[in-house]
Amino acid sequence: MRLLAACAAVIISPAVLAQPSVFVDCAGASISSLSTNPPDVVRTSTGTIDAAAGYTFAFNPIVRGTGFLGVIVIPNDTPLGDVLNGFVVGSQRTLYGAVRNPGAGVPVTLDSETIAGTFSGISISLTFEQSILADRRGRSAIRNIVKPFGLGINVVSGGGVFQTFNPPPATVSEFHFEGNLQSVRQSGMAPASGFGLLRYLDDSAFGPILGGPAEINAYPNPPTPQNVTQAQSSFGLASSFGLPLPGGEDDVVYKTSPPRNAADPSNQAKSRGLGLAFWPNTRHYWPEDRNGQWTFVWDLLIPSAAWANEFAACLIEDNHNNDQSADAFIRVVGGQARFGYQVPFANDIALPGVQPNQWFRLAIASDGYRTKVGRVFVNGVYVGSTGGDWVYASCNKDNPRWGDVSSTNPTGTAVAPATWNAWGQFPSPWAQAPNASLAPMASTVCLFADLQGRGESIYIANMLYTDETLTDAQIGALGGVNARGIVHLRPPPAPACDPDVNCDGAANGVDVEVQELAVGGDFSDYCQPDADFNQDGAINGLDVEAVELVVGGDPCP
Repeated sequence: MRLLAACAAVIISPAVLAQPSVFVDCAGASISSLSTNPPDVVRTSTGTIDAAAGYTFAFNPIVRGTGFLGVIVIPNDTPLGDVLNGFVVGSQRTLYGAVRNPGAGVPVTLDSETIAGTFSGISISLTFEQSILADRRGRSAIRNIVKPFGLGINVVSGGGVFQTFNPPPATVSEFHFEGNLQSVRQSGMAPASGFGLLRYLDDSAFGPILGGPAEINAYPNPPTPQNVTQAQSSFGLASSFGLPLPGGEDDVVYKTSPPRNAADPSNQAKSRGLGLAFWPNTRHYWPEDRNGQWTFVWDLLIPSAAWANEFAACLIEDNHNNDQSADAFIRVVGGQARFGYQVPFANDIALPGVQPNQWFRLAIASDGYRTKVGRVFVNGVYVGSTGGDWVYASCNKDNPRWGDVSSTNPTGTAVAPATWNAWGQFPSPWAQAPNASLAPMASTVCLFADLQGRGESIYIANMLYTDETLTDAQIGALGGVNARGIVHLRPPPAPACDPDVNCDGAANGVDVEVQELAVGGDFSDYCQPDADFNQDGAINGLDVEAVELVVGGDPCP
């Protein structure tokens, strides 16, 4: 459960000149133990902060419980992060973040987190907000508070700290599924591209899979089968699958596994490891454990067999190890494809133009921190808005650590090199820290995964992920499906070796003469896309000789 906490402030004094940082003093703020639905708590800084292209935020005050339940839950003065870790290990990471703010406009929301759940038998719900106002003062607020009678909190000291931040350039990780899960960086096609990586979620190198609905943090006995995703999925040319050609050009594509074990489809425990694990791999240059702004783009085809089911495809399960239902589905309702991310099914949006057995490019640009909105596009055209949120990205590839950060362990425990290498230098979705905290790596996003097993096999030609919210214009420029990729395009195929260079339907001596004229600069009768017939990088007499040889029956050069 994603948890955040409360803040309050002091009486506002006249604003001072803006600075690179601002502090919201929360000492003395409180949530009363005497009400189940107390009023919002809102506090504002006295100082102001510069408008900037990015901000970092941190909120980890010292708190103490009040009321007969509060003194049981938080009996001593305790950093808020440690309190949250007591509910769910690793929850402290939600108290820190970094936000891109293109255009440096204010006001701007830095983060908004809704907390809802039952912890140790205590049910709570609240929304915590951090923002910069139009006059550049910082503000922290707790809204919509619902809790048991007898549970209260006092802030002893500390508060919110906001700082200006110059964000590093976003990177684009792209996957072409050319017979494997390699990125274009791994394949060498685009060495300067993003660092994101894909693996099968149930890869046996990651160790045993955690349990299903009733044992999500324990290892079941007997163990859940591994390597099923790879066995239930496959790569092949679109033509070999009997599919239309993506973008009119044949291409190797990936047929996803359904999110359930075909040998035991009703067993949800066996659904947990089915899917792909995507690691954004941004922590070595992005200063926090999450990506609060991101964009996914896919080139997809839904076959008729999948289209016949309401849940045609599960795309994103943003928990790091598939311990909940998928957050983004493509559903088919009344013959219409629909898509939603973190919204009730009644609020998902239509995907106009999407039909069975047709390739389409789907994009979602999520601004999870600033707006909680994701904008959705089909073939570069905006079709509607859905939910937006952050995704996990905790592991630093250069310094892998468990997610057991606390006031007594501020950097977390290092992962042993032998363990890191055994996983293939990719964070295991299933492993937990070998200490009392049992903290996970919490670094991955699950794709084509759903704990309930809803969804079918679909086809994917390309996928892109970037750690920023792309604009409408940027996504529009990506257009529709292209067999060669999305941003990092494979080179186009070499032009066909056709000696009929004047396109009159015959290959003969006239073509040799037309090629000679083209070498001399006369292209009036030349119809091929490139007069460099032998593709050696130059247009000269060798091209004339090559045409003559091919006309005479020799193979293409």
